[in-house]
Amino acid sequence: MVATRLMTIQEFETSPLPGRWELIDGEPIAVTPSSGRSSRIGGRVYSRLADFVEPTEIGWAFPADAGFILFGDRAIVRSPDAAFVRRDRLPEEPAGFVPIAPDIAVEVLSPSDRQPEAIAKVAMYLQAGVRLVWLVDPYKPTVTVFQPDASVIVLGESDILDGGEVLPGFSVAVVDIFA
Repeated sequence: MVATRLMTIQEFETSPLPGRWELIDGEPIAVTPSSGRSSRIGGRVYSRLADFVEPTEIGWAFPADAGFILFGDRAIVRSPDAAFVRRDRLPEEPAGFVPIAPDIAVEVLSPSDRQPEAIAKVAMYLQAGVRLVWLVDPYKPTVTVFQPDASVIVLGESDILDGGEVLPGFSVAVVDIFA
């Protein structure tokens, strides 16, 4: 479902829209709820990120309902299934939407997701300055890793997913994400 009236980010943030929505170039777009499997996998990734970053205070981990303002000059608010922002970029926990793009964005595919739309979302994150995007496919099961100006890497269950230069020291066995 698409709302018909364009909104500013400020209007969107205070609007009592029912359900989950994202804002794309001022247009509120209803977001289909995740499947149970996809939601649990997204929760696992968020939990692993939070367990790693919060004790060290290197940054903030965010679950699926956090809204991120991706661009300073476009009315776009997206909600990745999990995300991480370095504390040196975001010194304090925001009261409203996160005012910057995350350093790591995680998208977990649901049965209703179409691959071209998922790839378009990944491209938008990279265009917004996200340094690492993990596209998790529970049905393959794989994690596809995207970075600006780097080759795409597809990880299977026998591989290790790590934070690279974005989140040094973070790693999780891919099989544990899908367990």
